[in-house]
Amino acid sequence: MKLIAKDCSPLNPQPTTAQADWLRKVAASIRTGEFVISISGDRDADEPIVYCSWDGTWWAGRYVGSLSFKGHSLTIEPRFGLATLRKWLSEATSLVLIESPGRLRQDESFIVQLLAAVWAHGFVEAARHGLPALRQDVATKDSTIRGRLDVAASIQLIASKGREVVSIRSERSLDHAASDAIIAAYGVLRRWLGVPDDQWMPARGKELIPHLMAVTGPRPRVPTKAELDRIRYTPITARFAPIAELSRQIANQRGLAADLDAGGETNGVLMDVAELWEMYVLSILRKAATPLAVKHGTREKDASKKLLSSDVDGQGLGTLIPDAILYEGCEVQVVADAKYKRLHRSSYSPNGPQREDLYQMAAYLARFTPSVGSVAWGLLAYPVDPSQQDVAPAEKLSPWSLDHGRKVIFTSLPHDADVATQKLRILITQMTSEQSILSA
Repeated sequence: MKLIAKDCSPLNPQPTTAQADWLRKVAASIRTGEFVISISGDRDADEPIVYCSWDGTWWAGRYVGSLSFKGHSLTIEPRFGLATLRKWLSEATSLVLIESPGRLRQDESFIVQLLAAVWAHGFVEAARHGLPALRQDVATKDSTIRGRLDVAASIQLIASKGREVVSIRSERSLDHAASDAIIAAYGVLRRWLGVPDDQWMPARGKELIPHLMAVTGPRPRVPTKAELDRIRYTPITARFAPIAELSRQIANQRGLAADLDAGGETNGVLMDVAELWEMYVLSILRKAATPLAVKHGTREKDASKKLLSSDVDGQGLGTLIPDAILYEGCEVQVVADAKYKRLHRSSYSPNGPQREDLYQMAAYLARFTPSVGSVAWGLLAYPVDPSQQDVAPAEKLSPWSLDHGRKVIFTSLPHDADVATQKLRILITQMTSEQSILSA
């Protein structure tokens, strides 16, 4: 049984009774985080891969990719198409992605292309300060001690009437499990893409790969997860930990092979499209908000606050981490959140924006609000839905007012980064101008 769905959409057609039973097992048994690739390294809490809504309709979640479980498979394709995800990824990571999947099977091509792009970007980012040369203990036999003496090994050597001792010294080396995993993944991606390296690998990556391959050989053994976990990275090489784990998964062809595992093992690779949308929105925000400073809520410690604090000991409760906060000096101007959801009304969401998102933004504004008397703005950014010809009512009637001068704007952003940047620039100018007038 093979099911195909679109992310954040009802399954079409809806599953049969047998298929629904299998989907329930998928939803109940599979830990989503074990199969999700993180592009940025900062992800929100996992959500179900598939779920059944209150009216019995089965939906796919916010992930794209492929998954096999108990002899059956599920492929979730991007609802806006691969070309759109390619644009978002290019904007967020400055990567130019290939246009052709080469000789890939049609139902697998989209995830392989995204895997290759994410892997190449992660490898180049990790190698910003060089390849992962890690310190390792190297034992040598000699008549002189080089490093520290290995007493036990030296006694054994002397007992066998040898004239040498064993010493151990620490050396930097590329010969370790992370290097093996990276080159193994590189080989798999090259084979599956079937196109020259210059069509998918950044120049920096093409420069570095031969240095690793000279140590590992062209076909290294794929290390186990336990072997990767035992690696002690330095602060400079710590970026290689996630790319090494991703490489291990790719090298084992998790999610790349269309054939179902005969043994019933759960395999797959998923990508969080909501994370990619957040990265896209953050990228265009930074261009549109100039000269305001844009801080990423997940990565900025001073942008993360607690909703409640205890009167007894000051302990915080309810972490608030908006996707972005726009500052002018030390003053908060706008709190922004990217929502990979539908903004238009539907039978599943009669008001358009979901209630929990409204409550979340109200909490953000309450906690990050500027001084009394000034206007605090909230911005909720949704992807444009090409299937909708009109503007969503929530966007058309923006801004929406809360108490104490707080306002919220809903906006749908085009998939073209230049057009989206221009739209955001106009919105931010309007918001900051009104703040200046009302604060005067």
